[in-house]
Amino acid sequence: TIMRALSFTTHPTGSKTSLLKRQRPSSLVSRSKSSSDKTLIKAGFFDDVLDSLLPKPMSDARKQMEYFDGPGGMLAKINPLSKKPTIEAPQVRLGGSQVLFDFSTMDQQTFQSEFGALNDNVMGGRSDAMTILNGGKAVLKGMTEDQFGGFASMKSRDFDKAINLKEFDGVSVRCKGDGKRYKLILYDTDDAFNVAFHKTFECPNGDNFEDVKLYFKDFKPVQRGRLVEENESEYRLCDGSKVLAVQLMLSKFSYGMDDKNTNYRPGTFEIEVERMEAFKD
Repeated sequence: TIMRALSFTTHPTGSKTSLLKRQRPSSLVSRSKSSSDKTLIKAGFFDDVLDSLLPKPMSDARKQMEYFDGPGGMLAKINPLSKKPTIEAPQVRLGGSQVLFDFSTMDQQTFQSEFGALNDNVMGGRSDAMTILNGGKAVLKGMTEDQFGGFASMKSRDFDKAINLKEFDGVSVRCKGDGKRYKLILYDTDDAFNVAFHKTFECPNGDNFEDVKLYFKDFKPVQRGRLVEENESEYRLCDGSKVLAVQLMLSKFSYGMDDKNTNYRPGTFEIEVERMEAFKD
């Protein structure tokens, strides 16, 4: 669960696989193009001014929150005219496995519109990480610290509608990297302060990509940095029936702030992801 403390008022195998198809909107040309260009120039200028005035962690936090929440960051939620950015939901087809994100076939424009970095500077931390598409791989890399926050991540924007993966057993992440312990987070609401489902895994360390299977039954409910217990009203289990967004994170905590990640060390890190898919054994 991500705690957000800053906000500003500006804008930013063996089984048959069914590939996800996303329709690209056609480009529109109108007489208002010139005025739109002027608006973008003004907004870009304002962003440049803010970037020159704010410390880098605060500037990064502003951009990250606005990427996911829209203009105004967290304050966008109280603006009835503000609409949270969303992406087209993966089309779920039953049978075999279901590719959710295939980065080997994704272009830069699509990746940049669907995935962004979300790091601990949104809660006052000093980690510095980025997510890029490089050679058909989604790459999350950078540096983490553990004095203030202690996490870095890449997250998808919310889907325009929730997808139902209940007929599958879990989500597989085809990846390679540094051997550190990461976690996959599944969201079933659009509220970052609500319960989300976490599952840790060891990233394969080597030159070859491996499929890491994460079963829905093993995901644990976490809310605002703490593990939700069975006797709490917010407690619920993950069955894959409602998925609205996905997040890949390196954190000094496994399941809440009382559960330290024993395979976490501050410093540089890197993980490459080729594909995320729902699987059925």
